[in-house]
Amino acid sequence: MYYIEPITMKQAQALVEKCGLEAPAGVDVTLGLFHDNDGLIATGSLKRDMIQGVAVNPAFQGEDILGKLLTALIDQGRKAGVSSLYLFTKPERAVQFQGLGFRQIGSVWPYAALLEWGEEGVGQYVEKLKHIRQAAEQRRRETTGFEKLTAAAIVMHANPFTRGHRYLIEQAGEAADLLYVLVVEEEGSMFSYEDRIEMVRRGTADLSNVTVLGGGRYAVSALTFPSYFTGKDRASAAHTAMDAELFAKYIAPALGISLRFVGCEPFSPVTDLYNRTLTERLPKAGIAVRELERLAVSGTVVSASAVRALLADKEFDKGAETALMEMLPSSTVEYLKERGLWGR
Repeated sequence: MYYIEPITMKQAQALVEKCGLEAPAGVDVTLGLFHDNDGLIATGSLKRDMIQGVAVNPAFQGEDILGKLLTALIDQGRKAGVSSLYLFTKPERAVQFQGLGFRQIGSVWPYAALLEWGEEGVGQYVEKLKHIRQAAEQRRRETTGFEKLTAAAIVMHANPFTRGHRYLIEQAGEAADLLYVLVVEEEGSMFSYEDRIEMVRRGTADLSNVTVLGGGRYAVSALTFPSYFTGKDRASAAHTAMDAELFAKYIAPALGISLRFVGCEPFSPVTDLYNRTLTERLPKAGIAVRELERLAVSGTVVSASAVRALLADKEFDKGAETALMEMLPSSTVEYLKERGLWGR
């Protein structure tokens, strides 16, 4: 007899590791599927709309255990009001989930496949992008009189929006008639998505060719890409490859984008890998990639992480305030003060 009940990640960890995975962190709920005689034989977790940490004892993988587990996880998602669920898995395992009602929307060998269940989230997102493009092109034509418009994009976390971000956007905006700034939609950082995208919107309101929008589940960040099944040593390569795949397959065609900008950062191996991955993959889809130099103040590159450190400092003083004023545009400073986030 089988039964399913909530368990802790500590209870699930041994089975997850037995299946060659790492236990995912920060999940909302973990379910365990038990057999009367064999104990825990399968487990899976939900983190908002992401199914993570799915592991089935190899001795039971032919008994529709995966189907029972996923049905329970889907029910949990429905109870939480989620209409679309997403799942990263190894590419060779994607067919198992497709047989259970999941649709594959992206795959990058040998790293990962991304699948979705429920409402066609990626289809709805593409339609939303097409409407955004139509409105942006109409506004730009009215301003310039141009019939044919070139479009570019830049993807950013903006945690928070700094003068460095503004500088990158200004440079990118000079090279295209339309510039789409996609803000990564994920939580778990110092500033919420709502705060971050609002700071970007306020900080670019005077740039007539800039359109700010959310990246949905399809502008993949290191925070939203789970590394538990790829291994930490390959996580950066995996998430950047998936980002390139989804951008080329859905975002760029919907917005008519032929050029993507990235900010260079010679001191960050992760950023260098990200840029190299995009440079290798996107041109194959007809999308050029251009690196931009980052803004430096007093010889130091403006860094959102440095801003966060100053804002989080319990001994926030005039020195910190002076440093922040050098790195942040007035629009961000005003927003942080307005929201009570200045010197918190």
